[in-house]
Amino acid sequence: MFDYKIRQLTYDIYGVKIGGLPGVIPTVMVGSMFHKGDVSVSSHTKGIFDKGVAETHIRKAELMREKTGLSFMIDMVSENLIAASRYLNFLVETSDAPILLDVVDEGEQVKTLRFVEDSGLLDRVILNSITPHTGEQVYEVVLEMGVKSAILLTYSSKHVLSPNKEPILKKLVKKARLSGIENILVDPGVLDIPTLGIMALAVNRIKDKYGYPCGCGAHNAVSSWRNLDEKYSPNSQMIVKGVINALPTAVGADFVLFGPISNAENFFPGVAMIDAAYSQIMIEKKIKPGKSHPRYRIGRRSGNSQN
Repeated sequence: MFDYKIRQLTYDIYGVKIGGLPGVIPTVMVGSMFHKGDVSVSSHTKGIFDKGVAETHIRKAELMREKTGLSFMIDMVSENLIAASRYLNFLVETSDAPILLDVVDEGEQVKTLRFVEDSGLLDRVILNSITPHTGEQVYEVVLEMGVKSAILLTYSSKHVLSPNKEPILKKLVKKARLSGIENILVDPGVLDIPTLGIMALAVNRIKDKYGYPCGCGAHNAVSSWRNLDEKYSPNSQMIVKGVINALPTAVGADFVLFGPISNAENFFPGVAMIDAAYSQIMIEKKIKPGKSHPRYRIGRRSGNSQN
């Protein structure tokens, strides 16, 4: 199990390690903020939000990081530079987590990257994402600004249900490398239940052949499965999301975009359990995880500082 053909790549992005063999480096949990539906945001266009509510969500994620041993990053969703600049300034002041730049409009993404470079934040951000549809203006500014980390999203409408992401990935990797990207992360893409299954196979193939850290927004699959609570039980949707957000880790993925950061306490424990279980496989191979690994955190009582 997880006997990959090549060495697995690991990166250190602003103090957070990501990648490698399942069960060694803890899964990185990525929570979204300022997205459509975020209760803290009153104006997505102007970037107006309730800092108190937003900070509360971050603190809960930090608490789950401490309790489970999982690392986390923030996926900062924004419509434009005006909003992005306000969000970034807040996140820098409030959190130590790496930030995924998830700016919806490509032109605004370019402007935001320039702002990031001017603010000295390049070592902290990950471009989310580079796709088969990404325009040359993005590659140009990535090279010009010196962006080093990016997620390559291999989703293509022409190959939605194909687990063979290699043709798309090869093209994206080549362009990313030519643009100076060093830390390549791969997201096979998840839209619904069928593509969730495709993701599981794609992650295994990509890590086996290339060694890149992989992950996805598995929770997207739930959005296509409507009326769960009405059909089954009042908490069915949250239970299903918990299972689905743990699935990427179960198939060897290195990061999980689990949805709104406000749900951190619902999804960290399940992923941590899988990391802890898989650590035993690595120990049998004489590879011991670090002292802050979920293996040594999930059974610890709150307030006990022993590792």
